Amino acid sequence: MKNKIVILISSVWVFFNMFGCAAKMPPPLKDISNAKMALANAKDADAKVWAPKSFELALKHFEDVKFFMDKKEYKSAQYSAQKAHIKAKLALVKAQKAKVQKRVDKLSGEVNTIKKEFTTISQ
Repeated sequence: MKNKIVILISSVWVFFNMFGCAAKMPPPLKDISNAKMALANAKDADAKVWAPKSFELALKHFEDVKFFMDKKEYKSAQYSAQKAHIKAKLALVKAQKAKVQKRVDKLSGEVNTIKKEFTTISQ
């Protein structure tokens, strides 16, 4: 009876080790690559200046990716890479929006100046 229990436990242990190893996910290289590209795009758009909070958060998540990759915790690395990707894209959009808003504000000021000059001339 004791031998049967030992054999059963051993069999279960072997089964889980065999299928547990097969079920391990590979490193999330595509997600990491996407995050790197999004961070580069955000950096090129000066997101550090125009959207600093979002950009810093994206960098933090990417640091987490490195941490989890070193520990071979690929699922956590994948989640962090996806978060970094999303935050970097958000930083990019915020930076683009801020730049456009600055241009709009400048043009609005120029239009107002022209209106004042026109009003002065026409009086």
